[in-house]
Amino acid sequence: MQFFDMDDDVYIKGRWHLVRPTDKNGADLSGLFSRGERTRVAGPVRLTHSDAAERGSPLDYSVISGTTVPLVRAGVAKLLERLAPNDVEYVPAIVEGFSEQFYIANVLTTRRCIDEGASAYTEKFTEADADLFPEKVGQYTIVNKLRIDKSKVGGAKVFRTWGWVAIIVSEDIKDAFEAAHVKGAKFVEV
Repeated sequence: MQFFDMDDDVYIKGRWHLVRPTDKNGADLSGLFSRGERTRVAGPVRLTHSDAAERGSPLDYSVISGTTVPLVRAGVAKLLERLAPNDVEYVPAIVEGFSEQFYIANVLTTRRCIDEGASAYTEKFTEADADLFPEKVGQYTIVNKLRIDKSKVGGAKVFRTWGWVAIIVSEDIKDAFEAAHVKGAKFVEV
């Protein structure tokens, strides 16, 4: 089975760029959905449009600007729930100016599977970085042309790579997105 880095296609013309995920009380949730843990959020997540870009049209799949947190339409959430029922949590989200229900796709599964030898180049945070980034020592600062060791994936269909920002999906997830004409996702084989 092949695997793919699933990312946001930022080159779609007229697309939206969303920022500032908050709970109903206005608390910032920016770092909450990239930990690979179930969450408890007060009310639906609220998102606003970036001031740095014109307000654009919604996508079926997008990533909140400045994060690796996917936002999906209900149909994409159902597709993922059917194909990867244990890998993703769906948190209701409201986008400023839209009445449609969206979902944060909180990827729960993490795999320590980056193949450093097969990737073009990797670099990690070291003890020399511990003063500024103590929690990141051992994690990656750079991964060029990411490749994974498929033997370390287990049965996961959607997962985060440990120590790096990638969200990886199995070939059947990619194929299902393409068959459903999901707008906004792009895939690079890893």
